[in-house]
Amino acid sequence: MNDLGVTAWAGLGLFFVGMRMISTHVRQLGGGSFHAFMVRSLGRRMAPQSAGLMFGALTQSTGAVTFVTAGLVAGGALTMARALPMLSWANVGTSALVLLAAVNIHSMVLLLLGIVGLSFFLGLEHSDRYRHVVFALLGLGLLLFGLTMLKGSIAALSSEPWMREFVEFSGSGVAIALVAGFVIAVAVQSSSIVTVLALPLVHEGLLSLDQTVLMIYGASVGSGFAVLLLASGMEGTSRQLSLCQAVLRAMTALVLLPLFFVEQVAGLPLVLALLRRVSTAPATQCAVAYVLFQVVLVLISQISARRLLAMALKMAPPSQEEVLMKPHYLFEEATGDPATALSLVELERRRLVSLLPDFLEDLRPEGERSPQAAPLKLRAAASEAIAEEMDRFLSATVRANPGMADIDRVFAARSRLQTLRPLQAALHQFSAELIDVPAAERPAFAAHMVEGLHAILMVAADTAADDSADATEMLFMLTEERSALMERVREELLGDSASIGGRESLLSATLTFERIIWLLRRL
Repeated sequence: MNDLGVTAWAGLGLFFVGMRMISTHVRQLGGGSFHAFMVRSLGRRMAPQSAGLMFGALTQSTGAVTFVTAGLVAGGALTMARALPMLSWANVGTSALVLLAAVNIHSMVLLLLGIVGLSFFLGLEHSDRYRHVVFALLGLGLLLFGLTMLKGSIAALSSEPWMREFVEFSGSGVAIALVAGFVIAVAVQSSSIVTVLALPLVHEGLLSLDQTVLMIYGASVGSGFAVLLLASGMEGTSRQLSLCQAVLRAMTALVLLPLFFVEQVAGLPLVLALLRRVSTAPATQCAVAYVLFQVVLVLISQISARRLLAMALKMAPPSQEEVLMKPHYLFEEATGDPATALSLVELERRRLVSLLPDFLEDLRPEGERSPQAAPLKLRAAASEAIAEEMDRFLSATVRANPGMADIDRVFAARSRLQTLRPLQAALHQFSAELIDVPAAERPAFAAHMVEGLHAILMVAADTAADDSADATEMLFMLTEERSALMERVREELLGDSASIGGRESLLSATLTFERIIWLLRRL
């Protein structure tokens, strides 16, 4: 391999290193307070479109945006109807890198790398606030520097016979150009990267505009297929959005490909004529072709949104986990009306209380278990996720109504929630501790403790549905102090035949039982 080949190889390596750094550190920026800001903002008009445009430009990966969007939907920040515009506009956002690569960026790259170097000199990479920004900028600098190396080396290699033969084969037919774009996009999981890598070849005249447009169409379909492959082991929202992404890209290609062939055969001035009219520079023409594909995709998504979502829901129904983790009563628009918002929070709280007996289902005799009860781990995660969403909903209500008259009711609702959340955690801990003890080693009192607690929880569930004075008084009587009784039980355990690990779990379970009773009394 000659020096030019080594330079091209190094440029390609820097390009992919930069791509990975950008993706990794932008995702890190998506956590914490930034994620909370996104959740608060996505309810506004045009916010999903703006967020999609930004994420697409930053990550240059429709796959990354698809799974970020799925997470926001699962967390209740977005509905599927609002997630689709975010997803489609993310495709337009990926055009930023293509447009940047189409112009001379050598001086800008050197300036960017100098800024990153200064940031390292100042130690900003050690700061929790700036670390991911610095590394994302370093990734961008490496990516663009690798691209300039590729441009320079390919320009010098363009006279090599083997390079011309390879490029001529790649563009020798419609099918080959389409398949080449498709295969490379599946491998690198991004159509924007395929387009960027093709631009130096276009600039040196190794690829024609016609060939590159076909490669862009093939790469766009290929990146949608790559997202679908990544989601093949998933279900629910992630699978639905991946299907939407893949189908949208295929539909866009099916719209634009016939126009390409009509223009080639009949000579009608359509897409290629438009590109040549926009610019005389071949690289800019190809960049505009990429942008045009994404714009058409957005238009198609707006026209076919309802049918597309129905198809995705039919082909990838929600998972049990997603169904359980979604609140039944909360919706973002209600935060503007404090009275309605607080009523909805109370309904959601009562629903969580009614589900408390489910925490013990794995410990009860098989014939008495509820067939609808979810596994312990899933039930605990779902209950906590809903409680977390209730807390966020209350905060959003306060922010949306400064100076609200019902602020005392908000504090009361939050106080009840702060009792319910540790109660859920204690029930999860109690069940997990007893499950750890083999059934043969559990003493008789363990079964009595489970059934007694289950009965109390059933009363609590009934009280949540009917908060009359009699029901509340009954729950209050059932949750009287039991310290003396539990102390006698612990003394019995010291001489029990269970293993040391089993006795430790049983002792811990009795302490957790007392905490549960105390929390139920507070509730």
